[in-house]
Amino acid sequence: MRKISLLIILLLIAVAPVFAIGEEKQAGKQSDFSFFIDPVSGPEMAEFELFLRNDGNEPISFEFPTSQKYEITVVDENKKKVYQYSDGKAFAQAFETLTLKPQQSIKWKETWDYTTDGARVKEGDYTVGAKLKAVSLDGRPISDQSLITDTKTMYVPGENPVFKGVGAEGSKGNYKITGEARPTSGKFYYTVEDGHNELIREAEIVTDSKYPQWKPFVIDVSISVDHLPQNGSVILNLYERSGDGTIIHTYPVLLERFNNNN
Repeated sequence: MRKISLLIILLLIAVAPVFAIGEEKQAGKQSDFSFFIDPVSGPEMAEFELFLRNDGNEPISFEFPTSQKYEITVVDENKKKVYQYSDGKAFAQAFETLTLKPQQSIKWKETWDYTTDGARVKEGDYTVGAKLKAVSLDGRPISDQSLITDTKTMYVPGENPVFKGVGAEGSKGNYKITGEARPTSGKFYYTVEDGHNELIREAEIVTDSKYPQWKPFVIDVSISVDHLPQNGSVILNLYERSGDGTIIHTYPVLLERFNNNN
């Protein structure tokens, strides 16, 4: 009898690690995804792109207590909040499920106009925090909160005194850029590049007004399809030149992003 009891104990000791390994592998599934935020600061607003990707080989399902999928918060150097995505928004108070297939990803995009309490924030570095609002993954609580949070630093530029309200429309090399300008010399310039090559050399725009009067402008740009990048961005740079020819008051405008992998 004692021999049988001893055999049972030894058998349980031998099997226990197997059970532990199986539980560890199952729990490890919660790390088979990635979540992060990519903040891009433009002259007049910031653009936040949030990415959630299933990095595993099986479908995964996230459960949310409301229709809010994420939170974005921006704080200044003194840790004072200057922007929160959910402020002023209403969300449905019902559980929702988001399922991602193996290697599938989803992207969300939000913008911020650099204002807080009705005024533009100061130029400088700001901390951007993002959190996925899921409470469970495949029916199990998400134990490691670091998996659903991300923090990045973003530089907010000072307000441009010469250009404002600039936007672009078009695609595949043909673009229309509109906005307002008030150059001190009555003229400004632009170039177009893809980060490596200059696609359009410096061109001059003469206005019939000067600082401080704002004047609308329109620029039509045409680039040969053969010169467009397969991977990269086409950017138009607006700027003014000082009396000694130095480039000042630069204002970049994204015309189009290209990704050959899409």
